[in-house]
Amino acid sequence: MSFTRNFDLVIWDWNGTLLDDTQMCYSIANEMRQERGMDLMQSVEEYRTYFTFPVVDYYRRMGYSFETEPFENISRQFVAMYAERFPSCALQPCAKDALMAVLETGARQVLLSATGQEKLDEQVEFFQLNRYFERVIGNSNNLAHGKADYAREFLLESGVDPVRALFVGDTDHDHEIASSIGCGCALLTAGHQTKAHLATLGAVLVSTLCEVPKLI
Repeated sequence: MSFTRNFDLVIWDWNGTLLDDTQMCYSIANEMRQERGMDLMQSVEEYRTYFTFPVVDYYRRMGYSFETEPFENISRQFVAMYAERFPSCALQPCAKDALMAVLETGARQVLLSATGQEKLDEQVEFFQLNRYFERVIGNSNNLAHGKADYAREFLLESGVDPVRALFVGDTDHDHEIASSIGCGCALLTAGHQTKAHLATLGAVLVSTLCEVPKLI
């Protein structure tokens, strides 16, 4: 599958798309399972088969029942471990090259994430990526807002026609967001979900971010 139109805007997802944090999330998940006497996942690919949204359903897929421990406690532990280990992550291969190449086409770029705004700003600054984005959009603790809402608001403010925007992500949730706002969608197969699953969605698939500028 390919696109028959050009794009004026690229909306980038963060976790698993630009940020290569899948291995770290897999490792944290296994440590948490081991603490609770649960069987360990045997590979990152197995982790990818469990990962889904909403996140509470991901934990259910992994065998958590929340009968003896509330979801909030499990989520809080993961977030704390993630924050501690985040500096060990790298960007996806070709991430900076892809961002620069998109800029050179004249297309605008924004980063969109469910990560809290303050934490997202810190993470983007850590990798010195601010110069590539017109705006970095994280969660501002508005419980009524999801990523799709923030994307719609930006499109409205910027005057970009949704059909001229490309959403680049790595999950079925990213595909749902793109579809709901009328954007094109490209999904990276090196993120948090399996290529086999992503192939069922009808989105354009890319194996590396080096392929993204060619879609603009």
